[in-house]
Amino acid sequence: MILVHFREMRTCPEHHHAIILLEDVDGHRTLAVAADREESVRLWRELGRQPNGTHAIYDFVDRLLLAFGVAATRIVLEYVPGEGLAGSLVLQGPEGDRTISCYPSDALALAKRGRLPIFVAGDVFSHVQPFPSVTSAEDQPGEVAEWLERINPDDFPSTPPTDHLAAD
Repeated sequence: MILVHFREMRTCPEHHHAIILLEDVDGHRTLAVAADREESVRLWRELGRQPNGTHAIYDFVDRLLLAFGVAATRIVLEYVPGEGLAGSLVLQGPEGDRTISCYPSDALALAKRGRLPIFVAGDVFSHVQPFPSVTSAEDQPGEVAEWLERINPDDFPSTPPTDHLAAD
């Protein structure tokens, strides 16, 4: 397991997804996690919460943990083949550790809220692939671009053109 910390969260203007950036504690690797807008709303709210602020769902989770005598100890993000990134909350109680699955964004919100360590399974980085290059019709070189590739300074006269309209 690799210990990471939350670096930042942004919105992808093109896809309207939240992009959550995690970084290993040595600063050698960065992991970008895309989250659906609806899925990431709770994390956005938790990140913007004031120290004395409340969050109905996470306050409820805190009360449940307290009522059952368990404590959240860490979160773990793992790669699940065919599904992508999965999050889990690890709880410690009288019977030992228990793991509860949750959305990665909820796991990160709980980590931020409870100042819990965030661990990423090592295989997450081995499954990372570069984004495919997406070309659209707009990206294809047009006539102007092709013309710009073919021209050179010799194509232009060294003297300024005469203004025939002014002479007439």
